[in-house]
Amino acid sequence: MNVYVLRYSMEWNDTDMVQVFDSLQGVMNRLAITQLHDNFDEGEKFTIECMEVTTEATSLERLNNIRKHYEDKRKDADKNTEESK
Repeated sequence: MNVYVLRYSMEWNDTDMVQVFDSLQGVMNRLAITQLHDNFDEGEKFTIECMEVTTEATSLERLNNIRKHYEDKRKDADKNTEESK
């Protein structure tokens, strides 16, 4: 599942404000609110990012895949070392 992150920053403040939406249209609606308020000033910035939401089970599966990859790589290196002797 993907989510859309709207990050808003002001030139005079080091803090970003973040909102997360389940659709791009939700982000567009939020930007429309800003437009209606007419409060978007010079030096302010909006950034839209699309990010993946990952379950714990999926992240564990990915971790185990990487562990297996490095274990296989180590076994191949050990095998090549044995063969070169």
